[in-house]
Amino acid sequence: MNNTFLPIFSIDRIQHLQKLQNLQGDYGVLATTSCYKKLLTTIRKLKKPFFIDSGVFEHKQQAWYYELNCEFKNNQWIRKLQLANEKKLRKTIKEYLNRCDKFSPDYVFAPDIIGEPLISLYLANLSLQEYWNKPRIYHLIGVVQIGEILYNWTEKSVPCQDSLLPYYNSPKSFLTSLISEYRNMGYKYLALGGLLKLDKTTRTGLKFGLSTQEFDELLTWSRPNFVLGGLALTRLEVLKKHKVCADSTGWLWWDIRYDKKRFENRNPLQEVINFASESS
Repeated sequence: MNNTFLPIFSIDRIQHLQKLQNLQGDYGVLATTSCYKKLLTTIRKLKKPFFIDSGVFEHKQQAWYYELNCEFKNNQWIRKLQLANEKKLRKTIKEYLNRCDKFSPDYVFAPDIIGEPLISLYLANLSLQEYWNKPRIYHLIGVVQIGEILYNWTEKSVPCQDSLLPYYNSPKSFLTSLISEYRNMGYKYLALGGLLKLDKTTRTGLKFGLSTQEFDELLTWSRPNFVLGGLALTRLEVLKKHKVCADSTGWLWWDIRYDKKRFENRNPLQEVINFASESS
């Protein structure tokens, strides 16, 4: 994954894997630990770069990083969800990494929380400590949550007299410091996450929130190794320019039966691989 653009195909079912087996060229495969054991084992047999993500932590009722706290105040019991204590978080992270060990991936993404850059940084620190507790053959990738900052930063139109200089009151200043913390912590590989925004008008319900130009600028100064959800035909030039690996959000698996006009004579999977293999 060093200084190379490599398309990574996200899969969660055996039918996807069967399509990959017919492709020619270099690519990687991404799956979550919540996938069936048989699928994860079979992916390893492809002998392609294998990535595992922490989708196992998603929970519809209560997020894995929360715990219910009960406290007696003002003559009544108050119950509220709060960040789980370190012991519980370490236990969940340890179980995640131990499950990853069973399938011999090449890379594993450290647990993160969408829209929570500072909590994700805290979890990244715990994950790295647990990762080094025993010998492992895979590399741990730190996930820097940047979308929430980029999309929701409030900029002052008129600087106040006592405000910081313009450069220091920007998402770039915050994210540069955040990325530096990951590197200082010891992460060799970094991924940018949180760049997808909710959009009910799209088939997947998600939309990449940056224009091609904005994405190019982001990669110019952030220099990540991976972009989660960043793979698309419209962004191939930018990804290849910056030699960044990226996975897709599901558009590559679009069935031509539902959109013959766009895909009847195209194989998006092979198209992406062919572009990646072309000489610069």
